[in-house]
Order: sequence, then structure tokens, then C-alpha cells
Amino acid sequence: MTDSHHDLAWTAPQPFWTDAAGAVQPGNALRRPQLLRFTNDEFINELLATLAHDPAALPRFAALEETWRGPGAAPAVDPQRWLQRTPARLLGAQRSALLRKRGQQPVAAPQAAPAATTTTLKLYQPAHMRHYLVGGSLVCRTPGLPDRQVDPARHKVSFVVRRLLPRSAGGKDQPLPDPLQAALWDEYAFVPQGKAAVWQKVGAADLEAEVAVLAPAEERLALFPANYAQDDGHDRRLYIGSVPVGRREAYQGAAAQASPASETEENGEPATGAGAAIDPRLVLFHTQVLGPWKALVNRVMGNGPTGNAANPVGPIDDVATLKAARLEAVFRKSGDSFDRNQPDTDTVRTLRGALQTSSWYLLLDLYHFLKEQLGIDVLAAGAPTGAAGTLFAALNAAAMPAGLQDGKAPLAEAGGDYDAAHIETSLVAALQRIVQFDRPLERATGTFTIRKPGTTLADAAVTAGWPDFLFLFADPWHGVLQPPTPAGFAPPAGDYLAEKIQARIDSLADLVRAALPPITAGQRVPEPTLASMQPADMREAWYVLRLVYERPDCAPFHGTVVSAATQPFRMAGFFDPDAPARPIRIGLPLDISPAGLRKFDKNAVFMMSDMLCGQVDRMKGLGLADLVLSVLPWPFHKELKVPEKGDCKTGDGLSLGVMCSLSIPIITICALLLLMIIVSLLDFIFRWLPYFIVCFPLPGFKGRKD
Repeated sequence: MTDSHHDLAWTAPQPFWTDAAGAVQPGNALRRPQLLRFTNDEFINELLATLAHDPAALPRFAALEETWRGPGAAPAVDPQRWLQRTPARLLGAQRSALLRKRGQQPVAAPQAAPAATTTTLKLYQPAHMRHYLVGGSLVCRTPGLPDRQVDPARHKVSFVVRRLLPRSAGGKDQPLPDPLQAALWDEYAFVPQGKAAVWQKVGAADLEAEVAVLAPAEERLALFPANYAQDDGHDRRLYIGSVPVGRREAYQGAAAQASPASETEENGEPATGAGAAIDPRLVLFHTQVLGPWKALVNRVMGNGPTGNAANPVGPIDDVATLKAARLEAVFRKSGDSFDRNQPDTDTVRTLRGALQTSSWYLLLDLYHFLKEQLGIDVLAAGAPTGAAGTLFAALNAAAMPAGLQDGKAPLAEAGGDYDAAHIETSLVAALQRIVQFDRPLERATGTFTIRKPGTTLADAAVTAGWPDFLFLFADPWHGVLQPPTPAGFAPPAGDYLAEKIQARIDSLADLVRAALPPITAGQRVPEPTLASMQPADMREAWYVLRLVYERPDCAPFHGTVVSAATQPFRMAGFFDPDAPARPIRIGLPLDISPAGLRKFDKNAVFMMSDMLCGQVDRMKGLGLADLVLSVLPWPFHKELKVPEKGDCKTGDGLSLGVMCSLSIPIITICALLLLMIIVSLLDFIFRWLPYFIVCFPLPGFKGRKD
């Protein structure tokens, strides 16, 4: 290993070693990698061209604070500056003679952009027409700071993203301290874990330290070399990496861990302390069971009624309380009013069919979760014991709502599809019955509909293949399925009734958590997701970057070299109000006459399957008035009457998909008109039209102009 005995260090790129007057930068500035800012998508070509023709101009690309109201202009291109520079190799007398001959003063080094205020620097995303690179030089600590030769087969260069988290968390509404006050911060490394990641503490924040600890599984991001020649002819190598501002949400939403040891408890289970990830099996239960169950509650109850500490609503499983929460759409109309004691049978039947479809799939997901994650087989003889038995008992106690006072009778209709023998009111009984329909449900492609009494299959959608029993987690007339009230359950008095019921449903997660067995080596569990992580801090985060040189072949005599930190910065979100806007110009057709529009090629194609084609055909009879009336409250409300229709098929019964070809220019006209209509209507509420659009006159811009 050539020169392996030399001390190595990361420094700023060589053009940053001196200031505009030629004085050497102080040590802390010399050691700090630099953030470079570019304002166009050809930033790599711009960087390489600058290094090839005028590397001394690189400081002009230093990152700076800006907003769309005061954007920082891109460095002006000056190809003559390189020709007019003072040659570096001339002797003093030759240099003076050349200057006298030119009749000018020495050409000063290019002025760097004003130093960004490190406490306010924000980096924007590529969508904002901003690209950022981090750059540094790996040098030997010998006179002249020559570049270190890196063997890419044995040595690796990379950079890491570090997050600064305050040692004192403070309140969520409290501003973060100044990132330059290192004593107030700790530094965390980004460690991927499945689809998500965590911030793992590596020590106190020392932004000027050249040696920092690397977390074993810390994410390394790639650096690539860019070679160039200084004005004095010395060859140099600059290492460059792209700052991943586009991953801001992943960085912002990751959890925090104090140390690698806190990832698991002594029994092998995931940690449950502050900042720990939720057990991925519990996340799966939330996404596949609790989430859809609570969504069905919203479907039938909306947001009412509410109460307060002085006048709370009745018990959340009380018949009168559930009746008061019914949606108005399910009541029978009586003249200009409606009868709250009588259902609109057509509306209830249609809504019940949609709810039943969701309930079947929810039953299936619950069955698979109990069997695969908890080892509970609902078909086995006898009930499980321990924590699993407690969960099983809670599920068994969750029967149909108290509104069904006559048991199965209110769901059974004379002459209908389902009688009492084909209706279940017990959740465990429904789980036992859904098992035989596992494969048919996974392959179902049709639409389930509860037929009216007295109709035949020819009068309604075919229901063959669907389960032969009814079981509803939520019914539009009788209420919702609820687990038993846990000990100490007390939802806020001012919550909506639906929220209180959902809180009771959420209590099942505590029983599932207690019943989950420890994760064993080699066990297949769901990958952690971003939703399973509790964000370390919801306030806007501060980040720094560090460059890394790893040489495992030289250990333990020569270890990893980690640079000092860059200046602290924030990452802008996609819709950051301060972000510069990428210029977008959409040219609409000039000639919108039939003769002019027919010239455009129909080059946008929508591919529709036979199933989607049938659903689109169902909507063809609806007009704008029907859509508006469907969202208005009573007495103007009118339900959408969408006729049943099967998939698109040919006369001989073959499935028929559809390709719809449209012209992009005509689509843009439709989009513009629809946008202006919606914005004008909403302006009555938001008063945002003056801030939404600005139109400028364009003289002489006329359609069909010669």
C-alpha cells in the first residue's frame, strides 16, 4: 500500500482552500466538505465543464440560502476569464511584464457566493429545479496535501447522512436550538431496516471532528471521482456525491434509537420504548384488520353524535345511541321529510351489499392473521389458553350489534337470498365458515349484490361464487360490530360516536400485542414499514454530511477516515412554500375549431379491461346534475341510480377490453376548463383566486393567424 504510513484527511475541494484574496482558509473551513448548488438538470455536465475549463470558479457554486422570492442566480458563464487569468508558472519578472503589456491589474480569483447562514440553509428538491452535490478531497497530510491514491478493489469512498437531534427534546411547539451550538445536539446515523430505517445515536455532535464513529449498518451513499488540473498544472481528484434531498420524507419520518442494543429487548422482542419500532406483526394487524374494520364504521355512521363531560352521549353500544347515528340516506322519505323509524329498503340493501363484500374479505384476513401470526386455528377443538385465549374470548364476545334485538330476523327477508340459516351473528362462527371460501374470494372478479325479494338471477348480478352466508362488521341500519369494553376504557367525552367505537376496536391491538409470541431466529415476519416507525422528532430536522474512506485491508493499523461535517442544513419538502418553482409551460392549441383540432394525433391511449369497461358503461347515463345532487344534503340530496351491468363482452360471450385513444392537446383544454370551474366555485369559500392565478396579456397571439 503506497504511502500507507501517511496520515490521511478529508478536506474541502482544492479551489476552496484559499479565499478570494488568495489567503489560506482557516483550519475548520479547510477541513469541511462543501455543498455545491446547481440550478439546472445538466448539473453533472456543468460541474465537469467547470473542472475542465476553470476549476478556480468552483466556489461560485457553493450552496446558499434562497427562496422563490429571492432566488440565487446561477454563476454567469465567462469563457474569457480562463484566457485572461494570470499564468501561475511565470516568474515574478515575467508576470509583471505580462501585466504591464496587458495594461491591467492581476485578475482576482472568482468571488465565491456569500457564505450561507448555517442556521437557515435549506436544500430544495430536483422538482424545484435544484440539485446539490457534496464534494471533498482525500489527501495525505504532507506538504502540498497531495491526493491519496485509492484502490477501488480494496478501499471504498462514500458519504453518510447524519441527523442532529437535540439532547433536550423539549415541547413539540418549541423551536429547535441553533445547530451551531454543538453542546446542545447529538449526532445520529441512518440505519435501514427493511422498508423503513432508524436514526441510531453515534455520539455527541462535534461538527469539526475529523474522526467520527460509523454505525456498523449505517447507510453509505456513493461518491464518484472527478479529475481536473489546477492552474499550476498539478493533477487533482475531487470526490462528488449527490445529496439525496428527494428522500426527505424517509429521513424525516424515521425513528430514533439511543444505541444498537436498544433495537431488541433481552427476550428477543422488538423494543417498545420511546422511538422504538412497532412490532411489524402488529402493524400488519392494524393495516389488514383494524384499519378496514374502522373504515366500515365510518361508512355507516359518519361523524355523529357528540357529547361533552357535562352532557355525554349514551353508551356506545346502546340501541338509542346507535339509532341517532344513522345516516340520513338510509331513512324512508315521507313527503318533504323522512321517517327516522323506517328504512329506505333499496338504499339499505345496496349499501349492505357493498359492506358485506368488505366484511367477507375482512373475515378472511383476520382468519389468516390468527392462524399465521398467533397460531390460533378457529377450526380446532377447544379454545386456546393464556394471552391467545383472552384474545379469542374477546373475538367470541363480539356479536352483532344490540340493534338486532330479534337475532337474525332483521337481516332475513321473505323471498330473498338469505334466510336465518344463512346469517351469522357470531364473529368466531363467521371465521369458521369463511375458511371454505378462501380460494373463491381470492379469485372473485364480479360484483356482489343482495337481490330484492321475488327477483330471479336474471334480474340482478350473478352472485355465484360468493360465500353463502351474511355477516356484517357494520350495518347501515342496525349498527356496528364491537368487541367487549376493556378494563379502564374511557374515550374522550367530546369525541364523535364513531371515534369512540373505533377506540374500542383499537383496544384489540393490546390483546394481540400480548398474544404475539417472541420472534425466533429464522422466523419470517413482515418487513418494518415507515408507518411502523414513530418519528424521532416531527419538527424540521437538521442534517449534516460526512465523507468516509474505508480500508478494511489496513485494519487495525489504519482505520476508517471520516471527514468533518458539512454546514448544517434542512431539506425542503415537495410542497415547501419557500421552494423555487420549476418553470412549466403548457401550450394550448391556437386553433380550436373542428378543422384545427382534428389535425392532432390521438396519441394518448387508456387501456381498460372488460371489468373496468363495464363499470364505465354503468356511469354513462349520469349527468353533472346527478353528481351534484348526490353530494348535497337533504332535501336536495338524490341517490345515484347506477344500473347493474356486467363486464363488456361480444355477442358470442368473449371478454372485450377497450382501448380509448385521445388527443393530448384536447385533454389539456378540458383540464383547464374544469380547473377554472372548480377554482371559481371554491373561491366563494377560500378566497384564494387572487393568489392562485395571474394572467398576462399577450399581444398578437390569435388563433389561425397567418
